[in-house]
Amino acid sequence: MTIPNNNEPQDQQPIATDKSADSNLSKPLLNRNTLKSLAIKGSIWIMIGFGVAQFQRLVGNVILTRLLSPEMFGMMSMIGAMLSAVAMFSDVGVKPNIIQSKRGDDPSFLRTAWSMQIVRGIGLTLAAALASWPWSIFSDEPRLFLLGIVLGLASMISGFDSISLVVHSRHMNIKILTILGIVTSTVSLIAKVTWAWYFPSVWAFVVGTFVGNIINLIASHTMLATIPMRWQWETESVREFVRFGRWMFISTALGFLASRLDVLILGRMGGMEMVGFYVLAKNLALVVTTALRKLSAMILLPVYSRLAERNIQELRRKTFKVRSILLIFSLPPLWFLILGGQFVIDILYDERYHQTGWMVQVLSVSAVAIVVRVTLGPILLAVGDSFRHMIDTAARVGLYIICMAAGMWIGAIPGFLIGITVAEWLSYLVLLFLIRPYGVSLPLLDLAVFSSTLIVVGIALIFN
Repeated sequence: MTIPNNNEPQDQQPIATDKSADSNLSKPLLNRNTLKSLAIKGSIWIMIGFGVAQFQRLVGNVILTRLLSPEMFGMMSMIGAMLSAVAMFSDVGVKPNIIQSKRGDDPSFLRTAWSMQIVRGIGLTLAAALASWPWSIFSDEPRLFLLGIVLGLASMISGFDSISLVVHSRHMNIKILTILGIVTSTVSLIAKVTWAWYFPSVWAFVVGTFVGNIINLIASHTMLATIPMRWQWETESVREFVRFGRWMFISTALGFLASRLDVLILGRMGGMEMVGFYVLAKNLALVVTTALRKLSAMILLPVYSRLAERNIQELRRKTFKVRSILLIFSLPPLWFLILGGQFVIDILYDERYHQTGWMVQVLSVSAVAIVVRVTLGPILLAVGDSFRHMIDTAARVGLYIICMAAGMWIGAIPGFLIGITVAEWLSYLVLLFLIRPYGVSLPLLDLAVFSSTLIVVGIALIFN
């Protein structure tokens, strides 16, 4: 069953069904006005969804930090890092390929993607079970063994999600995806808090994860379904996924290191409690970048892909306007946290967590570079250049390793966090070089961003 989108403009190409897919493959998805309209509406819905999600996260954290110890947050972060590693090391870029491919509405293409996703989900469950024991030894925390096995089953549930969710993302039908996300996260949070209230343990997070995944699975095959899913393995579709995904596989594997290496090292060096403090600070400092990453995946990538289908000149013209607007809205909250991160922590959390304030301030400086990268990076995938995307990720991992090691050697944990910030700022220069052939880099705009941020950092150093 498909829910119609009553807000859909009349000139938008409909989501393909079995009968209409072939005839739609050769037509442009959206005209210029429709693309702009959907991008604006989609961005509004993403911000609504993100605002609700952050409010839920804030309320949830405030409640759960009073019901659970910092050690439990650290344990969940460590097992989350292991599961992310397993997931990223098996990712072949199915979602971005569907979004940018001209066959993105072809039922055979979509059903093949679903079949590949199921196989991957089962593989992830088995891999998580095998990795849990050595991971618990590495982390010096035996309880992670059972946690990893149980949470690995959640990957198998997600593997059966309908590809219709990606099709809605391709067509920027963000409203229904946002509503689903709000419902899922709300019920999941209620499950976590309820379990933590009666049985205060790390299993509260596990219960919430399973509840959210099951809701997502049911909704994707019922209310949000575009075409019925069934097993199909079309050779040509598999080849296209492999061609696009061979570099995405390496990128996502390296992406795990870029996103989780800090937690892994800190968990080994500082223990579960320190990881709990760090993750709390990181989540607060990266609130803005989390929103932008979501906007990038659901709006920027489809928009850049449609513009690139027409001609690269139009992509160049639109990039400045899009990035300027996003930066104007993203930077002030980060500057506020650079100046007042300690104040925010003191207000929101009890005394056990007050030592995370300085972490929020330092990580907010690194978040500025992430914001710049997130608004620029999707262009590589939009033009189908997964190889340069892989090089960008590899360079970022290398910088992380070098800068974190140097920071830890010079200044222990504070130096470690400063190293993360230096790595993020330097990685922007790599991306700028890689994206230069497409003529969409805006170095003067980015220079203004980094210069103004350095002024804010100087003020913070003087008055803190």
